Amino acid sequence: MTTIESSKLLLMRVQKAVGLIRHLRDENKELQARFTLVENHNKELQDLYDKLSTDQAAIDQAIASALEELDTSLGDLEGFEDFGTLDSEELSQAEDFSAGLDTEDMDIETFDDEDL
Repeated sequence: MTTIESSKLLLMRVQKAVGLIRHLRDENKELQARFTLVENHNKELQDLYDKLSTDQAAIDQAIASALEELDTSLGDLEGFEDFGTLDSEELSQAEDFSAGLDTEDMDIETFDDEDL
């Protein structure tokens, strides 16, 4: 191999290496841009998660407070056990009343027929 051939071969290799380096630099820039986008998106998602966690904690606290208040107010009811339950006929009459069936002759407070 002569010096000229060696020089040409070396020049081709250098040109190929320069082209590869240029390609790798372009690819690196593209990957860095994509990484920045992903990083920004990740930060947005983290902010949303933090806000959701804060909102969830506030909701949990409100529910716990409401349940505690309900327990307190139900505990203060005296004579609640004095209320009876409706028998099946009274329940049927109440359902008929709610449905609007044959309520003209019915006493609204007791669900009894006025004819009685």
